[in-house]
This record gives sequence, C-alpha cells and structure tokens, in this order.
Amino acid sequence: MSSPETKSSANSRTKSSIKSSVLVHNAYGKSGVRLTKVIRHEGYQELKELTANIQLEGSFEGSYLEGDNSQIIATDSMKNTVYVMAAEHALANLESFAQDLALHFLKTYSHVSEATVHLVEDLWLRIPTDGKPHPHAFVSAGNEKRIASVVADRESLSLQSGIDNLVVAKTTDSQFWGFIRDQYTTLPEVRDRIMATSIEASWWYTAESKKDTESIDFNKNYETIRKTILDVFATQHSLAVQQTLYDMGEAVLAAVSDIEKISITMPNQHRIAFNLEPFGKNNQNEIFFPIDEPFGLISGTIKRGA
Repeated sequence: MSSPETKSSANSRTKSSIKSSVLVHNAYGKSGVRLTKVIRHEGYQELKELTANIQLEGSFEGSYLEGDNSQIIATDSMKNTVYVMAAEHALANLESFAQDLALHFLKTYSHVSEATVHLVEDLWLRIPTDGKPHPHAFVSAGNEKRIASVVADRESLSLQSGIDNLVVAKTTDSQFWGFIRDQYTTLPEVRDRIMATSIEASWWYTAESKKDTESIDFNKNYETIRKTILDVFATQHSLAVQQTLYDMGEAVLAAVSDIEKISITMPNQHRIAFNLEPFGKNNQNEIFFPIDEPFGLISGTIKRGA
C-alpha cells in the first residue's frame, strides 16, 4: 500500500504535468439533433425533416482544466433550443434557420466567441396524384440531402450550402483514355463507358452578415445549382470525370451570382464489362457488374477569376 508521502508525490507530479500543458483549442456541442416539422398552409402541407449539429467555442477552459462547469451551456439545452426555435421559425430554407441558430448562441451567451451550425435535410416530396401534388402525402427523395452550414463569430459569418448523395448515371457519352501507361498499368482505355457517381457539392456565399443574406433567394439558388449540375452531367460528352467536374463548377458560377466558389466531389462508381466469351457469347457493351471498392475519387474547387 502506498504511503501518504508517495501519494502526495504522485499528485504533485500530476499537477505539475498539467500546468506544463496548454489547452490550445476547445469546442463542444450537440450533434444528431433530429427534427420533424409539419408546416400547415391553406390547402396543403409541407414535411420538413433535418438533423442539426452545433459546436460552440468560447471561454470554456475552466471545465477542461478544473472541472468548473459554471460557463458550460448544457448540450441538452442546445438540443432544446433547436426545437423551440423551430417552433417559431418558418423554416422556409435551411440557410436562414442555420444563421438564426448560430446568432442566437452568440447573442444569448456573451462568453461564446464562435458558433457553428450544420444542418442536413432529408427531402420529402408531395406525391403526384391525378396530375397534381397531393396536399399531405409525401415520398422520400431517397439518400439525397440538402445541406447548410454557418460559422459565425462576433464580427462576421461564413455561409455554405450544398447537396449530398446526388446519384446520377449515364450509359454512353463517356470516355477515358490517353492516361499514363507504365509497368503498373493494366486498365484498358475506354471510348464508350457507363459513367456513374454520387455527387457532393458545396458552395460558399459572398455574404458576410445576416443583413447581406436578406435579398438572397436560397431555394431558387439551390434549385438552379442542382439543375445546372444535372444538365452538364447529362449533355456533356465526357473525356474524364475531372473535365465534367470543372465544367459543372464553371456553369454553376455563371448561373448564380451570389456564390464565390464551389467544391465538388465525384466518386467513380464503376461498372465493369462482364466477359461472356467463356460462355460462347460476345458482350455488346450491355452486361456489366457494379463494384463498390476500390473506387476513384475526384474532387475540385472552382472559384471566380480575378
């Protein structure tokens, strides 16, 4: 059994080691706050579902260094804030709700220096019946998500929107050839292939304050960007995923003046031609098998020129 002197010495060493260390950054918050809201209009309804993730930075060192929680906002309180503010908010778009949440934490708690709010929306569409959208029945848009992120401090804010899991494919008008061939290369050149991917796109607005965003039609911009990305994918004769990615970004910047740059990620979802020759048949570029891994991952950021 350790003597009191031994324990005292150990505690002294522990305190000494703590004092010689420095907390260089800290942040905490609540993630995975799932929200469903029914918006009831005259004659029809909307179904909104989203997941909120909140991170705060500020004067929280006491909790880390001494276990002093006097400056800590409970993450359960952050969760409750999402629901209370959603009850008061029109939720016309993700971007305005993300801004209002971030600014709420800065306004309410003077020791918070920065608030980050990341929202991911699961999309529900009204079911078409008798040639028109049903007033209160919905079908899921699948894995496709709409995204908004706000990072706000006491001087400015940064606003980012996006699309995730926009799954697309086309059966021709895609090639890949002319790449480096060396002792490691076994991939054949292809002049006609299936092109499939799950597009992730994020774009940054030029706005630096809540007031700057008041004239922005976020929903219109989202629909324009989504349509532009799909139009380029469908109509371009692609010589490489890289080329398609750049042309998408360039077209988006031309179509939407409110944004300063866009980042796009496009994983290659390969379809490999199946060899039918052992079975006495010739594959007419019709029979393929999909593979999940490994996969090519192509990304790029396009911004406005000087």
